[in-house]
Amino acid sequence: MSDERFRITGHTIMRAYVCLATFLVVAVAQEAPNRRRRVWDTSENDTSSLPPPFFHPTPERVTSKEGQMAKLECMVENIGTKHVIWRRKSDPNPLTIGRRTFVDDERISVQHIPLQPNWTLLIKQVRLDDAGEYECQVASTDRQLRRSVFLTVKPGKRQKIKSDIKITGKTYVEKGQKIKLICNATGADTTDDLDWFRNGQKLSTNKKITIHKRVSLTDRQIDSVLEVQDADLDDAGVYVCRTSELLVESKRVDVLNGTHFSDTNNVKRGTEKDSDGESSASGKQEQLSNTENHAWRLTPSCSELLLVVFFAISLSHIVHNFRLPT
Repeated sequence: MSDERFRITGHTIMRAYVCLATFLVVAVAQEAPNRRRRVWDTSENDTSSLPPPFFHPTPERVTSKEGQMAKLECMVENIGTKHVIWRRKSDPNPLTIGRRTFVDDERISVQHIPLQPNWTLLIKQVRLDDAGEYECQVASTDRQLRRSVFLTVKPGKRQKIKSDIKITGKTYVEKGQKIKLICNATGADTTDDLDWFRNGQKLSTNKKITIHKRVSLTDRQIDSVLEVQDADLDDAGVYVCRTSELLVESKRVDVLNGTHFSDTNNVKRGTEKDSDGESSASGKQEQLSNTENHAWRLTPSCSELLLVVFFAISLSHIVHNFRLPT
C-alpha cells in the first residue's frame, strides 16, 4: 500500500515539474517582444531627449583659383548617430557620407576631427567645371537640416600655346583606293571649328566623304580626319585645312591610274635603255677616235727617226770622200 502511494506521489511531482517548465517557456516567449519594445521605446525616448541638430554660421560663398585646393566648411552640432552628407545641388547622388567618399574622384575628401562639429569638404586641384552649388546636410527626413555653399572657380594662369597647323597623309593614291588626310591644329582659338576644302570647294560629309573631328579643351587642340572613299581622278587636287583662327595648311594629292602608270614606267625604262645604248656607242666611238689620234702621233716619230738615220749615212759618206791623203 505504501509502495503504491509512493508511486502516485512521484508521478504527481513529475507532472508538476513539466507544468512548471511549460509555464516558464511560455512566459519567456511572451516577455521577449515586450523587452525589445521597451528597449526601442527607451532608445526613442533617449533620442528625442537630445536637442535637435543645428548649423553654425560658415561662409556661404567660397572662391578658389583653378588648380588650387577648395575648402567648403560645414559645422553642425548634436548629430548624435546621424551622418553628415555632402553633395552637389544639381546631383542627387552623394559625394561623401560621414568620412567616406562615394565618388570615383581622388580629389574629393572630407576633413573631420572626432568629437568636433567641423565637416569640411576638400576638392584638390579644383577645375572650372567644379564650380557650382554644394549642399551639406544631416541624414534625416527633415529637409530643413541642410546648408548650401556656392563655389566659384577662377581661371588660373595657363601656358600660352603657339598656334600651329599641319596635315599628314599620303600625297598620292591609286585609283579606287581611299584618300585619308589628318589635320591637327593647336592654339588658343583653334578649338572653335575646322573646315576642309578641295580645289577651293568646301567639303562636307556625304556618301563618299566622311569627316571626323575630335576637340581637346585641355590641350587646346583639334584633330580632323578626312576620308574619301573609292578615289578617282576627279578627287585629285589641293586639299586645304582651315581653322576658325584662319590658320591654313594645304597638301596636294594625286590619284594615279594604274595602267597609265605602268605604261609610263615602261616608256621610262625603254628610254633609259636607249640612252644607255647611245652612251655605250658614243663611248666606243670616242675610244676609237683616241686610238687613231694616238697612231697619228706615232707616225711623225718614225719619220723623224728615219730622217736622223738618213742624215747620219749622208754625213758618213761626206766625211769619207773628204778624207785627207796619207
